Amino acid sequence: MKFSWKNLIFVIGFIVLLIILGEIHYYFQRIQQETYRVVPWSIYATLTYLPIGVYLGLPLLIKEFMKAGKWKINFQKLIVIGLPLLYLTFFWYFPFSYPIPDFLVHTRDVFRLGGIIAVGYIVIVSFTKDDIKH
Repeated sequence: MKFSWKNLIFVIGFIVLLIILGEIHYYFQRIQQETYRVVPWSIYATLTYLPIGVYLGLPLLIKEFMKAGKWKINFQKLIVIGLPLLYLTFFWYFPFSYPIPDFLVHTRDVFRLGGIIAVGYIVIVSFTKDDIKH
């Protein structure tokens, strides 16, 4: 097994990101509790975790950046995967979205966190380069 500095730095960066985002999330929740205003603070608190998905997709984006070719966006992935996850993450803000299945309501916090991380990841991995063929 070979030691990799890149992996160690990636993990340390991930831990630092979690700490920073946790503090930001706590800040938004505290404002929400002090002001008794759910909107927009709960939305901001949820969106706080979007950079986690972006960070997880960053190595793939860097690989794509090193390739030769023209950038393209996989709109199909964004629409088919990203939009439904974004909707399910924020379904409680849309009055027309009820009734929601019970398994989504009971796991709302975990689902919201997972959904927004997935959206960040899907956005990042949707940017690819075409291979140049001679």
